[in-house]
Amino acid sequence: MGIRTQPKDMVALTTLSLLSEQPCHPYELQRLLKERHKAYAVGKTRSLYRAIEELEAAGYIEPLETSREGRRPERTVYRITPEGGEELENWLADLLSTPVDETPVFQVAVGLLGYITQVRAETALVTRVVALRARVSALDSTLSMAQDDLGLPRLVLLELEHAMALAIAEVDWIRSILSDMQRGVLVWNEELIRAHFEAMHAADAERRSRHRENHLGKLLHRERGEAGSTTREETP
Repeated sequence: MGIRTQPKDMVALTTLSLLSEQPCHPYELQRLLKERHKAYAVGKTRSLYRAIEELEAAGYIEPLETSREGRRPERTVYRITPEGGEELENWLADLLSTPVDETPVFQVAVGLLGYITQVRAETALVTRVVALRARVSALDSTLSMAQDDLGLPRLVLLELEHAMALAIAEVDWIRSILSDMQRGVLVWNEELIRAHFEAMHAADAERRSRHRENHLGKLLHRERGEAGSTTREETP
């Protein structure tokens, strides 16, 4: 089975991780997700309950007790099972050890950069740098608050550090691209792009034509060989 990396899988993985700390009911899990800044799971109540159902069906968690306070709905407290603890370790080890090509949308856009004008591309990249710097500042503030105000250990905040490192690295890379564009090292315009793609299509058409000719030649050669064999068999 392949590594599970879909958003719904991350909700399930985080749920399993939180239940490894202590038994919890879904409302408590939602509070912890928000407190730990798990943005990919916060507010996704339906995904959380689906994750709980799937984890229970797989035998990774089990109900511990069910209670009701006043007119509130029943609350079921879940705990992780020994099989769930083993699955948690294996799942995390797989994600940490195996790079996965998730194809971020920015990577897709960069691969298609030549389809817009250089001026428009430069403006868009400058805007992205501003947004990324603001994100780094916000992440830094969140990290400081989590450590200083909430007293959370660095271990549970590593994802914030990682997000900051990625954003900073992306800013540095974009700035190098912008510098190359401004220095004339990386340039393009509609005429150059059109000529490039015309040359590519022409070369592709030539390759396909040669392949077709070679294929036809092999077919004719085979037919002639079969015809010669038939003639020899018919000769008395």
